[in-house]
Amino acid sequence: MLSAAMQKSKPFISLENVLIRLREKVLFKDLNWEILANQHWAVIGPNGSGKSALLKALAGTLPVAKGNITHHFLGNENRNSAQDQIAFVAFGTGRRGLSGEVFYQERWNVGLNEDAPSVSDLLSAQGIRHTNRFVIAKARQDAGFPARRRKVIRQLGLKSLLERKLFQLSNGERRKLGIARALLQNPRLLILDNPFEGLDESFRARLARNLKSLMRSKMRIIIAGTNRDLIPSGITNVLRIKNDGTISQGFLQEMGVFGIGNRGKLPTSMRANSRSGKESRILVQMKNVSVSYNKIPVLRGINWTVRENEKWALLGPNGAGKTTLLSLIIGDNPQAYANDITIFGKRRGSGESIWDIKQKIGWVAPELQIYYPTGASCIDVVCSGWFDSIGLYKKCNSRQRKIALAWIKSFGLSLRARKPFEEISEGEQRLALLARALVKSPRLLVLDEPCQGLDVKNRDRVLKAIDSIEKHHKASLIFVTHRKDEIPKSITNVFRL
Repeated sequence: MLSAAMQKSKPFISLENVLIRLREKVLFKDLNWEILANQHWAVIGPNGSGKSALLKALAGTLPVAKGNITHHFLGNENRNSAQDQIAFVAFGTGRRGLSGEVFYQERWNVGLNEDAPSVSDLLSAQGIRHTNRFVIAKARQDAGFPARRRKVIRQLGLKSLLERKLFQLSNGERRKLGIARALLQNPRLLILDNPFEGLDESFRARLARNLKSLMRSKMRIIIAGTNRDLIPSGITNVLRIKNDGTISQGFLQEMGVFGIGNRGKLPTSMRANSRSGKESRILVQMKNVSVSYNKIPVLRGINWTVRENEKWALLGPNGAGKTTLLSLIIGDNPQAYANDITIFGKRRGSGESIWDIKQKIGWVAPELQIYYPTGASCIDVVCSGWFDSIGLYKKCNSRQRKIALAWIKSFGLSLRARKPFEEISEGEQRLALLARALVKSPRLLVLDEPCQGLDVKNRDRVLKAIDSIEKHHKASLIFVTHRKDEIPKSITNVFRL
């Protein structure tokens, strides 16, 4: 019955003999795809398969090299109004895309960016329209905007964030904000690239319910994900892209049901580390640590000790303060000096060098990849790990470069070594950042959602490398995740915010 109804529906978007080229790489050739007006699609494929490029082409932000894409819902008189009718949310650009900031450490220096927009500013009618204050033009009236704004804020639970500055938001909170801004545009077509990544379990469920509700409206939805991502109820069709670039498409029931994998159980309580014992040296010690921004508490009374050879999972919902806690350890947050924090045996504020601390720590975070200078190659990114810089400003010696190339090879990135970092897929970027963290054999490895956005194959590759650290490198580990299938087997302890 479903297929008969689909056949009677009018076309919504048509792709005819489309070829998409991303620089020198051909991603799709002679692609034919018809989206009907009563369909909602999921685009599923591994990292690097071209999902994001295809979505950009649908949104009109990436021109096709051949063929035609027709947005039937625009009408002949509105062919140039796609930007007003299509909302495209891609999280690879993350914080830079929202606020234009380019320095990671800037987010921790309160007072340096007092004029930065707040969440409330970006969710205002002016913020959504991208109004240029230097252009005198008659604003388009939208009588329904205030009510729609109140509804979106309530649905996504954003009320407590309204007065926060952009640079104070966690990775998951910025993702929520990106989705909210898209919904406030009231688009005819909503395109979401990996919408569930970086979100805690509770908000993933809430977002899935909200999307299901939206699918009953006039809005059409297309989402992209890997082969381990949740497909929300309401999706009717699937376009599957395989490793070799071949494409298959059909109804959801015909293509199989996709869900979140379960590689391991999410620990619920702290477990003792039998190998560390009382003699193990303390690497990190926090006593009654508290952090606030603009009188808003982020952390309160934190007591935590990380010892040599311990493997910790740091857990908690979006906005609980996990990333802030990590920033105190890796040396980026100046509020460490106002607290009782000891790193590698030295009390913060006792004259220790931040760079001495960083030299002993390897760090990966999903937002790190947006800060690298345009044109930096994959090998440059990995080599920058020797100097703890975001960008390579010193020349590696032959030994350092040899080790960097060995890590690149171990993650299957040899053919990407000299390619610009921004040209490889998001999953490949994450693997390169993990190699960057490992080149100097750090005593402490801090991994903030290192598997975010990775497909099953790349996730398993990353987790296998992390588990091997226990055998070969003896580094301590702090691992942040929201997902059960990302917990490394080597985890021994849990700290929950």
